[in-house]
Amino acid sequence: MSLWRRIYDERRSVLLPLFAAALANLLVLIFVVMPLRRSVASSEESAQQAAIGLVAARQALNRAHDAAASRERADEQLQQFYSTVLPSGFPEATRATNRWLQDAARAAGLEYVGSSFAWEPVRDSVLSRASSDVTLRGTYGNIRRFLADVEAADLFLVVEQLQLRQSSASRAAGTLDVGLVVSTYFLTESPRP
Repeated sequence: MSLWRRIYDERRSVLLPLFAAALANLLVLIFVVMPLRRSVASSEESAQQAAIGLVAARQALNRAHDAAASRERADEQLQQFYSTVLPSGFPEATRATNRWLQDAARAAGLEYVGSSFAWEPVRDSVLSRASSDVTLRGTYGNIRRFLADVEAADLFLVVEQLQLRQSSASRAAGTLDVGLVVSTYFLTESPRP
């Protein structure tokens, strides 16, 4: 009888349960622990993906809050612009584009030759545009002074078109004719909230 056979025969009562326990451990390792390990690895990967998704969602939320705050600031500034900078209505816009221009031309030493006034609603807006097509006559220096006054005015005025002309009569006098279209905008209805 071999040595291993003799050990097995004498210790069978201890070895059989030991082999059975080892086999059970091996089966548990193969059929329970290994699948759970894969499941845990998969869960960890899912948790990492969820964490990345959470960070992205928080960033998107912050961008949305920033955009909303920016939109609110822009709306407030637009309301302030409407109430403090733009003429409050048609009569004030008329004064700005007609009477104020006449006074500014006279103050700059220009001759007020003539003007025509028009107004029109701005498409898809609460604003209307009031414009005056003005013709003035004077020296180049006085025209520059007038344009500087228009540019520095507290009123909201936009010089949309400017044409310098010199007719034969004004050439002899050393003057220029200037034609300009000056516009302003005013509210025709209350601004949308």
